[in-house]
Amino acid sequence: MRLSLLSRSALVLLACAAAACADERAPTTTPPPDPGEVKPPKVLGLYEITITGIGTDQPTATAVPVRAPGTPGGDGPSATLNPVAAGLVLEQAFTGVFTEGPRPTAGSPNSSQLYLTSTFRVRNANAAAVNNVTFIMASSAASIAGTPITVLRKYDNSAAPNAIATKVVPTGYVTLNTDLSTMTSPYPDVLQVFTEAEIAAITPPAGVTNIFPYGFVVRNKSSTTNRTLPAAAANANQYDGVLTVSYRMPLQDTKANDVFTLTFQAIAVEDTQTRLTESVEESQDTAAVRRLRDRVTSLGATMVTVLNGSPATDPAVADYPGQRQICDYRTAGTAGAPVSNNRAPGAYSTLLVLRNGETLNSCAAYFRGGSVNPPATNVPYAVTIFAMDRYGNVMTGQVDSVRLGTLPGGPANTTSAVAALSGGGAGANITYSAYGLSQLYAAGKRITGGAVPLNVAGVARFWTAGAGTTDWYTNGNWSPAAVPMSEDSVVIPGDKSFYPVLTQNTTTAGLRMTDGTTLQPSVNVGAFDLTVNGNVDIANLGTFGGSGRLLLGGLAKTVGGGLSNFDVRNLRVTGTYSATSNLNVTGGRIVVQGGRLRSVGYRVRVRPN
Repeated sequence: MRLSLLSRSALVLLACAAAACADERAPTTTPPPDPGEVKPPKVLGLYEITITGIGTDQPTATAVPVRAPGTPGGDGPSATLNPVAAGLVLEQAFTGVFTEGPRPTAGSPNSSQLYLTSTFRVRNANAAAVNNVTFIMASSAASIAGTPITVLRKYDNSAAPNAIATKVVPTGYVTLNTDLSTMTSPYPDVLQVFTEAEIAAITPPAGVTNIFPYGFVVRNKSSTTNRTLPAAAANANQYDGVLTVSYRMPLQDTKANDVFTLTFQAIAVEDTQTRLTESVEESQDTAAVRRLRDRVTSLGATMVTVLNGSPATDPAVADYPGQRQICDYRTAGTAGAPVSNNRAPGAYSTLLVLRNGETLNSCAAYFRGGSVNPPATNVPYAVTIFAMDRYGNVMTGQVDSVRLGTLPGGPANTTSAVAALSGGGAGANITYSAYGLSQLYAAGKRITGGAVPLNVAGVARFWTAGAGTTDWYTNGNWSPAAVPMSEDSVVIPGDKSFYPVLTQNTTTAGLRMTDGTTLQPSVNVGAFDLTVNGNVDIANLGTFGGSGRLLLGGLAKTVGGGLSNFDVRNLRVTGTYSATSNLNVTGGRIVVQGGRLRSVGYRVRVRPN
């Protein structure tokens, strides 16, 4: 990682002439819109922004209006340095650059990223206030095909390959944390993303051939409750707005081949809606999400757009007001033939642990789809580890060795050995020997992923008699293949060659039998106690054997079964149960101690052998 110094140059830039920037369409006789109709953004002008010195300790940025062809100074940026009577004036405040990921070498994936941010002061030199000003990227005949970029040059001032232009992707405002490794998004309300239909509704100014569905918002530097820029025509030093533009692009194999100068075009519009966008980078920064939610509230936003992977799409997370999701948006090409989108590959930045049953989903919350299968104690639980960038892409060519771990405080466990990535992924196993909430994470040589919760609780264990014995305490007689623990419930099906026999006191969370065709289920408690803390259901033909006791310790549970009777030698009730059939205690006794056994319409009796 490398963090550049911030440029502090302050250059007062040109503003566009009123004739070039104002909406001069002739009045029409169109009836006024319905109150519920949303007007498209109003175009204020066309601008060209240049950032140069990228990768040096003094990058600089300038912005100038672009005049329409056929006007004085048309077919390119205005050449005059004289202030103009109206328009938006932009002055650089700072420009910063940092990189994520090591510089690529021959044969390595070219996904390391250079992050570039420029912030401008904005002065409204128009005669009237403007609100919700957004700079939306656009292209003209001078642009690199399919992009808003007009100039892309290397350190020696030669043209950089056009292919790089399609990989220049907008971001939220991001910077490095103090660890110089992880990222944070310190300021909300920077990136704005639109639907293609919303962009198509904008009337492009002369010379604009393509408008892209993203831009950057002008904030009011003195207010969090509005984005209004008051008219400042009479005061050349009044800069009320702040504009931040942020991009990422591939880092090249040598510094000489990196992008040194970047120029792109944007139309300034006044939006009719107060909307915000949660950037991908913001969505992965808890503090940034809080700042964005506060901003949404203070501005009274009518719409909030979230992007791919946003936790806001998780049903367990509260929605933003007017929330919608745009998973992928076009960053190069046309609406009818997009070339690339915001999910262009980034740098290897995290390890994603997919729990059993989960799948990769580049759009869903946390990039996770599917449903988590619960783990069972004392049997291996399979997970998959993926090397990922920040944008939902698997780093298929990444070389690393990864291990699975758990945060302190969770249930006891053992994990599989370190594994090498293959195709960007690796399998791993964890075996729990106790219940509780576990926090799983994966770690590589340099990268560590965030922890994900996994609740280790009881599961249903099925008697299979797979070990060919009657031993309750043999793992191979159960599926999942481990002896039930106290929070597990057990299922004893019919038509098994052997049925379980207890040789010690045992506790389960529930017991259910299912009838067989030729052989019927049974449990022989021997001379021991079988404590059940849940429902007991022996179906129509299930039975209990042995001289031991069935202890019922659950709350608001049921007990019953049998075509006519539920038979057991000794019954002790310490919980609260309702009978679902006749209950017989044969040759022993029934004790209700500190609990309750309720029978409505059924007989409960004690009888001799």
